[in-house]
Amino acid sequence: MSENSEEKIEKRSQPKMPFSGKRIIVCGKGGSGKSSMVCLMATIFSSKGYRVLVLDGDASNPGGLARLMFGMDKGPKPLMEFFGGREKVLCPVDDPAPLTRIDEALPITENNMDVAEIPAEYFIEKEGILLFQVGKTERFGEGCDGPMSKITRDFIVKGNQITLIDVEAGIEHFGRGVEKNVDIILVVTDPTCESFLIAEKVTNLSREMGLGHKQVWAILNKVQSKEMQSMMLKELKNKKVNSLGTVFYDSEIINAGLMGIPFAQYKALGDARKIVERLEKTIQE
Repeated sequence: MSENSEEKIEKRSQPKMPFSGKRIIVCGKGGSGKSSMVCLMATIFSSKGYRVLVLDGDASNPGGLARLMFGMDKGPKPLMEFFGGREKVLCPVDDPAPLTRIDEALPITENNMDVAEIPAEYFIEKEGILLFQVGKTERFGEGCDGPMSKITRDFIVKGNQITLIDVEAGIEHFGRGVEKNVDIILVVTDPTCESFLIAEKVTNLSREMGLGHKQVWAILNKVQSKEMQSMMLKELKNKKVNSLGTVFYDSEIINAGLMGIPFAQYKALGDARKIVERLEKTIQE
């Protein structure tokens, strides 16, 4: 057998990794379950063989993702410190210039980060998942979380990993341009009127950015019945919001969030897996 033939067979035998290098933002109304969705999706992508980078970009969530994902009381050291703190990193509205390393003028968007250059205290790694934390609001009067938004926007890591980004509730991050460097936007939608309005607004803002219909999706969450699912789908359709799938109400997920313990093999994981597989199929069409 020729060398070229062996190479072709090897390529055919390798699993398709359509999300390699992709950055996905997960947003939504406060309490809709976006952080839970990030945890579920990270677990699924890891089981599919991806190296998963999770970026906790929610400065207002004091517990962060470390507890939900790994059962840890304390998250990693904030990336804000790695990039020089508020003296070096300014709000993207006040200073739209791209994020840079402390001693380098070249933007990270042009010279992406390498995990090897980041000290171990700035991330937690377990079972193929790396968790980074942009930073948290710690002190009274310390200022807005705009500088953290710049890191969330521009912290791009080279390689074939998939990056899942958890942002603060609402839509303020769009005003700061956090979505500028992402490939897919997922808006978690629970059974509330406010959640539908946010999904509609996210869709419209994403279209304004130039993202196509295969890049912006709503995920129905905390759905308690098929009838409720039907009502939610109808409402989203009326608002011209594409739906990717449904995660039905899972009391075990609710209890885990209440007790602050990591997620296990809950029923919701099966629903989330169907959503990931549909997204996987959609981006390959």
